[in-house]
Amino acid sequence: MLSVGGDFHEVCDECGFHGGTLDPSATVARMRALPDRWSEVMSQDEALLRARPEPDTWCAIEYAQHVINAIASIEWGARLFAAGRAPDWDELSEDSLPGAFEHATHDCGRFELADTLESLTVVANSMAAFAESLTPEEQAVVAVYADDWVINTTAVIRHALHDAEHHVLDVRRGIARQQLRR
Repeated sequence: MLSVGGDFHEVCDECGFHGGTLDPSATVARMRALPDRWSEVMSQDEALLRARPEPDTWCAIEYAQHVINAIASIEWGARLFAAGRAPDWDELSEDSLPGAFEHATHDCGRFELADTLESLTVVANSMAAFAESLTPEEQAVVAVYADDWVINTTAVIRHALHDAEHHVLDVRRGIARQQLRR
């Protein structure tokens, strides 16, 4: 995370994400485009989507469920930021999040593909609507996100976008690895 002129830019050499290139309206547009991007990558043979490319790598559906959980969690934190409060992640009840993803439980057959894509659409649109509703003052509120990561509300929202876009790349790579082995 780079601090640049009062803003915070998340940069990922692996997937090419650069938060500094996104103003709030571009962030909202890309957040709204997430359901289409995920639907496209999830249009593969369902056997590929449910198979783990490596024993310790999530299947495509697990990645999508993680993204649903992450966007909803990060929106919860961003709402606290906008209100001038740093999130205490211990206050976030897993029961309050959409879906039933559990990071410690891995089961590629547990989730229905259509339900997963619908849930992803709901959380992406919710985050986009929230981001769009923020005033410039709310976008600029700075607080501790986690550990020593001090960022503003806009960077929190872009972090959710980065997570979701990065995992599209992870899914593409996993599917490609599986196809090479066939």
